[in-house]
Amino acid sequence: LDKESPETIAYLEAQNAYTEALTADQSQFSATIFDELKARTKETDLSVPVRKGGWWYYSRTVEGQQYGVQCRRAVQPGEAGPPITADGGPLDGEEVLLDSNEVAGDSQFFALGTSDVSPDSSLLAYSTDFEGSERFTVRVKNLVTGEVAADEIPGAFYGSAWSADGSALFYVTVDEAWRPHRVWRHLIGTLAASDVVVFEEADERFWVGVGLARSERYLFISSSSKLTSEAWLLDAANPTGDFCVVVPRRHGVEYSVEHQL
Repeated sequence: LDKESPETIAYLEAQNAYTEALTADQSQFSATIFDELKARTKETDLSVPVRKGGWWYYSRTVEGQQYGVQCRRAVQPGEAGPPITADGGPLDGEEVLLDSNEVAGDSQFFALGTSDVSPDSSLLAYSTDFEGSERFTVRVKNLVTGEVAADEIPGAFYGSAWSADGSALFYVTVDEAWRPHRVWRHLIGTLAASDVVVFEEADERFWVGVGLARSERYLFISSSSKLTSEAWLLDAANPTGDFCVVVPRRHGVEYSVEHQL
């Protein structure tokens, strides 16, 4: 289906016009419900900060803005629990990692796919979709200088994982049926055209994903269907090495792995 074809657009416009005509007598009722829900929603709010290393990571929403703001704040001496604000506003000393409102600009559609800080806290990998296709473009931001690197990885799916030293980023792509089936390795500072496939799932019943262990010592690739799963791992300090299977898949057997120091 060509979503840009005049026939497709005309069909959708006709369907929208039909829906509007059919529900015209309910417009006031819909507006009342919307206003009531909005009045009960706290637009300026703060998620519960999560500690990672020497930072508290959290997101904020701001009244009148459509998208969230990804932030962090350094852990203060003697601080045992997560910091909060009574009004949901910014924390003292916060650092804005990514303001999705600025990134989205005036775009009619925007979605954030991944937001992943490197283990040394200096880099942010984030991906954006401006079409609703769930095929994202990954970019890397230097959190020390605020600069966005020239690295651009098009066509990525949700999820990513960093190597231990931040020199490599692993990500997933989908096939024509939108099935996540390949895991790639991108070396920071190189062109996406030179990225390497480190895992490919040929069985159409299986979907793949990539992640970093809680300990950040191992990279994991998971491949699973409705009944069966398989995991592969790699020392995160050796990003150019080969992933090794944990337990070969057996039909009807599901398992997962985790590592925590």
